Amino acid sequence: MAADIAGTWKLNLKTSPDPSPNLVSQTMKLEQAGPNTYRTIIDGVQKSGKTTHYEITRIYDGQERHVEGDGLSAESTEICEFTSDGLRKITMKEKGKTVAVITSSVSADGKTMTHTMTNDSGKHVAIYDRQ
Repeated sequence: MAADIAGTWKLNLKTSPDPSPNLVSQTMKLEQAGPNTYRTIIDGVQKSGKTTHYEITRIYDGQERHVEGDGLSAESTEICEFTSDGLRKITMKEKGKTVAVITSSVSADGKTMTHTMTNDSGKHVAIYDRQ
């Protein structure tokens, strides 16, 4: 069964093991847009005052799909799924090669999401609190 990921999640800079040193805040909103489909909206603020905004709609059915966005090539794809143990998993590929894997789990009380990204530079963990 998939975790209840829908909602607004705020990055907890105090409990996250390795937050970006330039980040002041980040909010991730996950909206269910259909069966196995979620719209992700991420807004951030950096120490410089620069704001970032990112939106993507993902279908969590295990199928590989083309993905577009800043810094992505025409050969960028993702596989989005909910694993048998309830994790949200996103496998990011570039030219057929896996470049990053994101997994997210929600605590038993539904108040905390642990978001782990593994890529060439290692494992990066962020802790989000449900708002």
